[in-house]
Amino acid sequence: MNAQDIINKKGRILALIACLLITFVMGSIHAFSTLIEGIELQTNVGRMSSSLIYSTALVNGTLAVYVGHILYRKFSTVKLISLMAILPIIGLFFSNSGTWIGWLIGYGIFFGFSSGVGYGLSLHIASSVTDKNKLGFTLGLVTASYAFGAVIFSVFFPIFFNYFGFENGYMIVIGSISIVVIIALFLFMSSRVKLKKGEVISNKKNSTSPKILKLWFGYFLGVFAGLMTIAHAVPLIISFGGSVGLSITAISIMSLGSGIAGLCAGWLVDQFGCKRPLLVILIINSIAIFSLAMMTSVSLLFILLVLIASLYGAIIAIYPTLVNHLVGNDLSAKVYGKVFTAWGAAGLLAPSLAGWLFDQYNNYNASLLFSLILSIIAGLVIWNIKYDVIGSKQ
Repeated sequence: MNAQDIINKKGRILALIACLLITFVMGSIHAFSTLIEGIELQTNVGRMSSSLIYSTALVNGTLAVYVGHILYRKFSTVKLISLMAILPIIGLFFSNSGTWIGWLIGYGIFFGFSSGVGYGLSLHIASSVTDKNKLGFTLGLVTASYAFGAVIFSVFFPIFFNYFGFENGYMIVIGSISIVVIIALFLFMSSRVKLKKGEVISNKKNSTSPKILKLWFGYFLGVFAGLMTIAHAVPLIISFGGSVGLSITAISIMSLGSGIAGLCAGWLVDQFGCKRPLLVILIINSIAIFSLAMMTSVSLLFILLVLIASLYGAIIAIYPTLVNHLVGNDLSAKVYGKVFTAWGAAGLLAPSLAGWLFDQYNNYNASLLFSLILSIIAGLVIWNIKYDVIGSKQ
């Protein structure tokens, strides 16, 4: 290895560390449940209105990933990372108004969009500086960092609120997030990694093919059960006689399991390709959902919830690599932006549908049965995709 190779390797490592820092702090957006009570007390709104803030953040995050390929073409990476540091601070001015509309704009729009830019850009950088034979693990690591951020900030948000009060504590956390993004910016600049802004690619065959449409439906159906279960984990455990404390513990362990599973899934992808691990995950997911519907023990319920959340984390970790294998680096950001809208759609529909079915039947059995059917269909969709892929081992 000559001196130039060492410099290039060091640069790639610095760029990847920058990606991990960005996804870690931007994953804090999924610690929203710790903000709900404070927002409701401050703005005097109900649970539906406060939840709409988070839904808005999810929509804007999905939008940011969807238009990512345009942003990467129009703006430099340095400018986009700088934008991620600025948007949460701008949003802070709105949320500090203490009004519901202020939180909707500040958190739902500005922070939500910033989070999506951070997630999508980090995947783009990581895939651009990583060798194909290590791509699965690297993208799994980036996705896991996003999940770990949700876990850690779920712990630290309440601590800051207790010490500094809700408003001041939130200001400190947002300020800290922007500082970490600035550190990531300097790391990326120090890496001297030059990413191509990308070209306008007129070949729409790979980006709109039936194969990509199958991927979209496979993603939507595959994550539906995980999103439904995660959103209703607390009432599920309580309905089985579990305590509120156990429910909160479950949420943390579920998020942690999701991140760890993402790492493991990434490694499996590098060893066996994308299709086989994904099919095995969906089979286990279906069995876990069926078992959950039959469960009467709160302890076993706890284990199954953690398993389903972990499988969900594995699915979302595999998909960036899967898209990259299918269409290559040039189209990866564009196609993944399209496929990622499946996650946004499932995120909006799954929790609401589970709530509606619970209101109709006064239990979660109908929701679990519906999730089971979707998980099985997801496996069939993925099984029917033929992998004449670019850079895949299959």
